Amino acid sequence: MSKYDANNITWKQHGIGFGVFIYILNTFVIPYFSGQEVTLESILFMIPICIAAGFAFGRFRKWQAERNN
Repeated sequence: MSKYDANNITWKQHGIGFGVFIYILNTFVIPYFSGQEVTLESILFMIPICIAAGFAFGRFRKWQAERNN
């Protein structure tokens, strides 16, 4: 098995990872610790927001990598 290298991860993978992270954090973790109720509406509402945020983060990582080369 080869050593992990963050440079081999594409911008899409960075974006998906970030989107999933903020989705889980904002949909389940933060409401749990603040005592709020998790509803189906809140779960479905966060999906397009987190997809857009993940895509934007991935594009930023791509731009940042191209600028540094």
